[in-house]
Amino acid sequence: MTEALMVFVVDHGALALFLILAVNCVGVPFPTSLIMLAVGSLIEQGEMALWPVLAAGIGGAVLGDQTGYVIGRWGGARITGAIALRGEGAGAIARARALTEKWGGLGVFFTRWLLSPLGPYVNLASGAMRYPWERFLFWDFLGEALWVTAYVGLGIAFSRSVQNIADVLGSLTWFLVFGAATLFLGWRLFAHFRKSRVAAG
Repeated sequence: MTEALMVFVVDHGALALFLILAVNCVGVPFPTSLIMLAVGSLIEQGEMALWPVLAAGIGGAVLGDQTGYVIGRWGGARITGAIALRGEGAGAIARARALTEKWGGLGVFFTRWLLSPLGPYVNLASGAMRYPWERFLFWDFLGEALWVTAYVGLGIAFSRSVQNIADVLGSLTWFLVFGAATLFLGWRLFAHFRKSRVAAG
């Protein structure tokens, strides 16, 4: 799937990335992290332009998230209940509700990039719980901007050094490189926000 999506991006540029991230953030599981790393490598090689990629990536991700929020707001308990009946949906919806209730906007922010598998469920739960849209949009945009910029930036920064290894080991190399960076950044941000909440309380 990754190769087919990359061909789509190479053929149609930033617009393809916009569509891929929009569909992914609604809940369709695409390997978007690897795609953005590869796009960053293409930017470093001069085959794509940075600013259109960032604008399209952030815009597509935010659009997908907002779509999920609206579906949850309009469908409410009926939509979340239907999802809860499918496979692991019940646990995911419950975790998304608990995260939103406990952390509010920070829960939205962290599920854009650090806890991304919960992102689509948090979108639905936030809408169903009537979490204020303005706050959801603010934290959503902030998180998606960090996610897209970080992945594309790492693709640019490590393009030359990682590409040779990736030719041998495949996409696992990209996954490990960004996985380590994501965990470190997530730990630092979480510690910062937690310290701020303790100080404020």
